[in-house]
Amino acid sequence: MATVVMVIILCVVSTTVGTEARPAQQVQLRGLQVSPPRNTSLSASEYEALLASMGGDTTTQVTSLYRTSVHGTTYGDLLDNVGDAKPLVFVVRKDKYVFGVYVSAGIQLPDDPTDVNSYRSDVWYFSLVGHFPQPTKIEIPQVQLSVDVAGRNGSAVGANMYIDGHLWLGYGGYSDGPPAVPPAADIRSCSQNAYSHISPSEGYMGTVFDDVFHDESYCPQHALLAGEAGSFMADEIVVLH
Repeated sequence: MATVVMVIILCVVSTTVGTEARPAQQVQLRGLQVSPPRNTSLSASEYEALLASMGGDTTTQVTSLYRTSVHGTTYGDLLDNVGDAKPLVFVVRKDKYVFGVYVSAGIQLPDDPTDVNSYRSDVWYFSLVGHFPQPTKIEIPQVQLSVDVAGRNGSAVGANMYIDGHLWLGYGGYSDGPPAVPPAADIRSCSQNAYSHISPSEGYMGTVFDDVFHDESYCPQHALLAGEAGSFMADEIVVLH
């Protein structure tokens, strides 16, 4: 069974030498007669776009495992409902924007609940509403791509979960070393800060801001899928399988 989870992220350029972000790819809608699974906030058109980005059709089975407005907004609520299912698609809704991220390896907790588990996973992002004229799939470099997942009592770079491409869920503040910044109490507290070469010439209509501390020859702007710089509170997060 395919797993879907939506989360925020745009085309990200890896710091690894020799990798390039692939261009954004508009999703070709096929007029599928599909209905979203129960316990999602997706409209029929948004769900069709998500299926199309995954190469699915009317036979593709998708289950909603977790929805913040139904199951609760803590990290424990997320873990209890998602379990070890994979792959996952995280869907994030913020104001007029709907975007997300696919994580093939799911959520893999560390053995020690105070520790962090870092592991490889296929990851790609998508925009369903608000960033492009059409729903768009955005792939990111797969070299050294990883996911950091905190134990129930741990911190992953200042959050409950960090997905490469600069997306934090349960974001309490950035931290890459001791002492660790504790995650936020609410999983909807997010941060998305993707280095992106996506530009208006590619149809991107979303928000960007210049990073004066970053080498402009590498990437002059950040793409902000939630429409805000740095941290934000999502209206809703849904995890699909």
